[in-house]
Amino acid sequence: MNGVRRFAPDGSRQDGSVTEPVAEFGRVVREVLVTAHETCGVEAREPGLERAPSILQANPGLRGQAEGRLIALLESPQDGVVELLSFLMHVLRWEAVQEAVGNRLTSPRGDVSHIRLSEAIWDSFSDTWRDRDLFRRFADR
Repeated sequence: MNGVRRFAPDGSRQDGSVTEPVAEFGRVVREVLVTAHETCGVEAREPGLERAPSILQANPGLRGQAEGRLIALLESPQDGVVELLSFLMHVLRWEAVQEAVGNRLTSPRGDVSHIRLSEAIWDSFSDTWRDRDLFRRFADR
């Protein structure tokens, strides 16, 4: 199964063990952000980046919580946030996150670098996302 964990609505994995999907998603987000802080390039982050949408797609009931968590990340553009949000939104295209990113662009606050990061995330909602080739999953498209 390519290392991707699949969850049923009750939190059980297909292998029969039980993991709470909200906690699993939180762990994946933290792993991606820690790895981003410790490494350069996206290669080391890709396993986590691949797991995150799989968890969310297998557990649609998590969407509201996940949207809130992802939107909150916009407020702290630490290492890895742009890659995490861009990757997830290129896959998931969630309107609430897109709206939050759009609000940051139409009502900018803070320094210009935060605006540039929001622009990079905004671009990921497009089929023609200019940075998609940074990720193996999208490089051949």
